[in-house]
Amino acid sequence: MLSGGAVLTNTPVSWQRNVWALTLTVFVAFVGFQFFSPFLPLYIRELGVADPRHVALWSGVLAAVTPAVSGLLGPLVGRLADRFGRKLMLIRSLGGFVVVIAAMGLVTSVQQLLAARLIQGLFAGFTPMAMALASVSAPAERVPAVIAMLQSAQLLSNAVGPAAGGYVASHFGIRYAFFVTAGMCGLALIALIALFREIAPPRARTAAPALRMRDVIRHPNFRLVVALLLIAQFLDRGLALLIPLQVNQLADAGAVAAISGTIISVAAIAATVSSNAVARLTRGMPAAQLLMLALLVGGPLCAAMGFSRSWPVLLALRTLTGLCLGGAITLAYTLGAEIVPSEHRGAAFGWLAFGLQFGTAASPLVTGALAAVSLPGAYLFDAVLAWLAAALLAFGGRRLRSRRERPDPTS
Repeated sequence: MLSGGAVLTNTPVSWQRNVWALTLTVFVAFVGFQFFSPFLPLYIRELGVADPRHVALWSGVLAAVTPAVSGLLGPLVGRLADRFGRKLMLIRSLGGFVVVIAAMGLVTSVQQLLAARLIQGLFAGFTPMAMALASVSAPAERVPAVIAMLQSAQLLSNAVGPAAGGYVASHFGIRYAFFVTAGMCGLALIALIALFREIAPPRARTAAPALRMRDVIRHPNFRLVVALLLIAQFLDRGLALLIPLQVNQLADAGAVAAISGTIISVAAIAATVSSNAVARLTRGMPAAQLLMLALLVGGPLCAAMGFSRSWPVLLALRTLTGLCLGGAITLAYTLGAEIVPSEHRGAAFGWLAFGLQFGTAASPLVTGALAAVSLPGAYLFDAVLAWLAAALLAFGGRRLRSRRERPDPTS
């Protein structure tokens, strides 16, 4: 059994092949996820829920339950990955997705769909484990770049998956979108098994002491990084939810879907550019300083979106926000990789998964409730949250802001 622990010692060609294999796996899987995720409210109606208020309630619950379960189990899955191999955890995750998501296309009630979404959470944690595996597959100085590659694959899926999923759903039915997603996860699983080679590293000079799960989060500033990742994910998901609601007030009814899709796609491209740009900038500037600067500039841009009076202005502001905040998740993962030695990276990224998934679960619930009261108020809340994260870095992460990228202690 492979240890998921120390830095790999394969040649540059090998580690680059591994990173590209992981990037392909993440992209294929996330394109699949986008085939059905945007259409859950329509599927809920198809399952017999007619009242719009009940549809909205079920949509929020179904969107939250999978990341909530995944987040709670994240630290445990990360610890198991360190012991038994991170590739094995990814195989477990994708294999579970194939079965559970296919079953979602066969359910006959919204309660059955809820049960399937809950079970899906037991196999989730796919993205953080992929990030952890990538972070120990590359040389220490290239960790931000490889994390940015995987983040870019995930972001670009937002520009491809919904359009393709909409075609499948409209021409063949929403149930078939679930079957296609299961098939895409199967392809991602095959790509991972066939292309990725998890190579056992040489033993370190001194064996690293075994850590309990709660010990990992006690690394200096690590809890701060978990909070930063939670906020970054909350902002990303919240803005995606607010855009269609605001476009509905700014454009003709027949153009709402097309304009919203355009803005979301452009924002995804801007976030991809940002993610790769900050990865390069970390070579000369600490990741924490870059993140604090992005949050300080991104906060006012979030607030400004709430007062847009036309959709082109909203498009421009959302693009600028994507350029500022799109790299925030990449930077947060980079900080986590800098803080925790590679032999405990799976457990560390499991805790990061807790923050990420908690942000994923909380964002649609909190943002939806705020938007129901005041749409500009929801944007202002995001702006305050961005500045709160910047304040946490300013006053609680001084050592992070002075940290330069260092060689992995196990290399």
